[in-house]
Amino acid sequence: MSPDIRRILLVAAVSLCPMMVSVGAAASPPLQLAMNGNAVGKMPQASGTTPSGLKHIQILAPANGAEIGTGVPVVLSYDVTLAPNGNHIHFYVDNHMAGLSHELKGTFSLGTLAPGTHDICIKEATVAHVLIGVNRCILVTVK
Repeated sequence: MSPDIRRILLVAAVSLCPMMVSVGAAASPPLQLAMNGNAVGKMPQASGTTPSGLKHIQILAPANGAEIGTGVPVVLSYDVTLAPNGNHIHFYVDNHMAGLSHELKGTFSLGTLAPGTHDICIKEATVAHVLIGVNRCILVTVK
């Protein structure tokens, strides 16, 4: 199966998951999924908005402009406060979706990247996966 078809199927499955749980049924917390379909961790259930309604996305590590050694996995450390219509975040490397998460604070592994400069972004999305314009990007160089 091609990676593009796998991504489409994964996004569709993640979108439909809430509809598969019957009302009042006990369910275990959903999993954070990487685009390869592997479970990455549990997602806490939280609104993510501050009492004042402020929103933000912080990439705590790596730093903007960081140099990373070839073969070293890139692990994002982040902290997010969702906008009122935000539901989760998407991770992008060079404008290609690398995964998604409902975790508002934590880490996300992007794996190893090819040598060169890469644009890494975290973008906020609605429950329907529509990007709402809240995002943060950094540039890293793999040497």
